[in-house]
Amino acid sequence: MLENQKNTVVEALKLPKDVMLGEVLISFVGRQYVCIENYRSIILYTDTLVKLQAKNCKVLIQGARLYIEYYTNEEMKITGQIKSVEFES
Repeated sequence: MLENQKNTVVEALKLPKDVMLGEVLISFVGRQYVCIENYRSIILYTDTLVKLQAKNCKVLIQGARLYIEYYTNEEMKITGQIKSVEFES
């Protein structure tokens, strides 16, 4: 219920959802790399799978030769051949 109220206020005021609700933000540059913002932690990291915990879900990046080029508390860049991105509840 409280989450619905937050969402309604954010939409009514036209505020950015990624900032106000802590939603994960994913940007692709082709299939070569992906930048992810607002993640909480790295759950699993291999050269074929990177699994991250976000506020409201888990994010799975699958591919080949995956490499975390850099990460900070707010964002990370994963390079390699990106094959898919999935969300888990």
